Amino acid sequence: MPTGHLGDRRQRTSRSFRIGAILVTVSLGLVGCTSGPSKTPSRQTSTPESGRSSTSTTVTSGPAAKLIEPPGPISAHPALLDEASAACRRAGAADITLCAGTVDAEVWGLPLVIESNLRDFLACLARVNILDNAVKLAGPDSTSVAYPNDDTLYSTAFLDLRAGPQLLSVPPASGRYVDFQLLDMYTNTIADVGVLTGGGHGGTYAFVGPGWHGTIPKGAVRIDVPTPDAWLLGRTQVKGPADLFAAVGLEAQYSLTALPGHGSGTTGGPSTLACPAPALPASTSLGFLADLEKDMAADPPAAADGPVVQAMAAAGIGPGRTPGATSSGNVAGYLKALRLGASLLARAAGEGTRIWTGYTRGAVVGSYGTDYLERARLAEEAPGTQVPAQAVYFGASRARSGTTATSLAGTRSYGIRFPAGDLPPHGTDGFWSITLYNAAGFLVANPIGRYSIGDETPGLVRGADGSLTVVVSPSRPAETEVNWLPAPTGAFSLVLRVYDPAPQVLDGSWFPPVIQAIS
Repeated sequence: MPTGHLGDRRQRTSRSFRIGAILVTVSLGLVGCTSGPSKTPSRQTSTPESGRSSTSTTVTSGPAAKLIEPPGPISAHPALLDEASAACRRAGAADITLCAGTVDAEVWGLPLVIESNLRDFLACLARVNILDNAVKLAGPDSTSVAYPNDDTLYSTAFLDLRAGPQLLSVPPASGRYVDFQLLDMYTNTIADVGVLTGGGHGGTYAFVGPGWHGTIPKGAVRIDVPTPDAWLLGRTQVKGPADLFAAVGLEAQYSLTALPGHGSGTTGGPSTLACPAPALPASTSLGFLADLEKDMAADPPAAADGPVVQAMAAAGIGPGRTPGATSSGNVAGYLKALRLGASLLARAAGEGTRIWTGYTRGAVVGSYGTDYLERARLAEEAPGTQVPAQAVYFGASRARSGTTATSLAGTRSYGIRFPAGDLPPHGTDGFWSITLYNAAGFLVANPIGRYSIGDETPGLVRGADGSLTVVVSPSRPAETEVNWLPAPTGAFSLVLRVYDPAPQVLDGSWFPPVIQAIS
């Protein structure tokens, strides 16, 4: 999910974190594949007779999805250090060391605090090390989190590996996208277990915490996790309403169990899990720094984070410290610096000029290395963003009207025209969809119960020239044969998801067509 800033949605409060984009709902009352060798990705088109995908032009295979995701680009001197210092100088901060270290803390620590809070919320309902499978797709009543998709069922578990590894077992899968994304507590993707990385064969995977020593079962694949806590997020494709029963049946074969026997040596501090889940503090408050320090002790940072962690320590921020405890002057300095950090994030994600925003070639997404600004932006907007080899997201909140761009709103109708042979290209293990959300980021009730359109939508209609046009409007179009995506009367946004994206998507040579206002 993860949606590439979700339709250019840039408004940020002082700290109302939007934990959205990926979990459909906490389902407690709370990618296509084949077994065998990897397949060559193909451009997908749709036939007017069936509305289902068919393969046409074959494309060259792109970067392969990886079981173990390497870290993003790492710099010995992360750019955040200079950006924080520059922001503090521009603001005339009296103590540059305190100010810059605090800005570093807000940007660097935002993902950790967000994910720890999300863990508290979900684990207090389902407990840690319990895999919870959604059994229905998202709908207008799915308001637990924003920007859900209605293409996949989500499986989710927060792991506590202090007592030993957890074993994930998945069955062979065929004919649908399946992926289990494993994230550390800093929102970096550690591994992807699924059809793009295992050929649909299934298997058992041992998630091992840092410093653990022991023996995993024969045949299990060991995956080392750098933090004692971790997030497991599964996605199982549902290919239309008639396929839901089969998808739920596949989910029933997933299992997450503790490794029998004993091991030793897991590093990290005690878990900070607290139930009921405490309220998430504003990122511009001292409470945010207090939470950050506790979360850092529980899930220590990576060695590559050393330069930023040192800058934070110089500002009096880190495990066992209490910023602002020494003087009221320091309190004012911390609070001013936290506001600067929020401004830095907002400015970095500022308005662009394109109708569609999101993925660009070479973007650091899903595994961030030392690109802390990008990590923080996506953690705030879309925690759980997948790496591009698994899925690419484009968001839109504007359309072209003549020579200007205007906000999407239900007072007008819009058209998205895909020329013949130019639907979102993906591999044979993938699919695409366009989903509509209201201003709050939720699906919209409508007369036909349709919340998205994609290559698995029954009855897609083609133009005489082979093109496919999606009409987005609040009322049913006059034409009877039309690909209608119902819109609300107010503001809304769109998200285009491409799973198992073809090389044209990854290298930027394919981009979504412009959304045109048509009335």
